[in-house]
Amino acid sequence: MERFGLPKRFADWEHYRRRLLACEAGEQVMRAGDRVDGFSILLSGCIRVYSLGREGKLLTLIVSRAGPDNLLGDVEYLTGAPSPNFVEAVEDSVFVQILFDRERMEKDIALYHFLSEMLLQKMQMSSENATRMVMDSLPQRFAWYLLAASDGKVFTGSYGDAAGYLGCSYRQLMRIAASFYREGILRREGRTTRILDPERLRQMADGK
Repeated sequence: MERFGLPKRFADWEHYRRRLLACEAGEQVMRAGDRVDGFSILLSGCIRVYSLGREGKLLTLIVSRAGPDNLLGDVEYLTGAPSPNFVEAVEDSVFVQILFDRERMEKDIALYHFLSEMLLQKMQMSSENATRMVMDSLPQRFAWYLLAASDGKVFTGSYGDAAGYLGCSYRQLMRIAASFYREGILRREGRTTRILDPERLRQMADGK
C-alpha cells in the first residue's frame, strides 16, 4: 500500500477501516447486483470486469493488472447503486478494501481528488479501447490483450474469453495464436501460454 502511495490518497487514511481480501484464479470478486461496502484496490494479480447479455453471453469490459490506479467501488460510492458488473480474478489476486465511512469521506478532499482522477482515467481508457477495436487489426488487438492480461511472461487466461473481448470467433483467434507459435512469440504450456518474446509482442501491439 505504501509502494502504491495509497495513504496519500486519503486525508484520514489511519482512521479508515481496512481489510485484505485474497482471491484465487477464477474466483468471483464481485457479482452484478451486489452491494458494495468499500473501495477495493488491486495490490497483486489480475482481474477482469465483465457483464452478461440478455442471452447469458459474457462480455469482458476490462482486463487489468495490479496498480495504484486499479480502483473498484468508485461509481458505486458516488451513486449508492449496487455493482453493475461482475469482477473475476484472472490469477491469484490480493486486494485492500477501504470500507465506506460516508460521514468522514464526504469531508475528505484528497479522496475526492483521487475519485476524480480515476473517473477521468476510466473514461480515457474506454475511449482508447473503443478506438483500438475499430482501428487495429486482430493480431494487434490480440498482442495488446496478452500483454494487458499477463505478467509479461505467462498468460493464464482463457482464449475463449479473449475472443469474446476482441470481438472475434474462437476459431479466428486460434489461427492468430498459431501464427504467434510459429514465429516463436508464444508457446503453449498445458493450460497456460508462455510469452517467449514480449518485446516483439509489444511491437505488434503498437502496429510495428
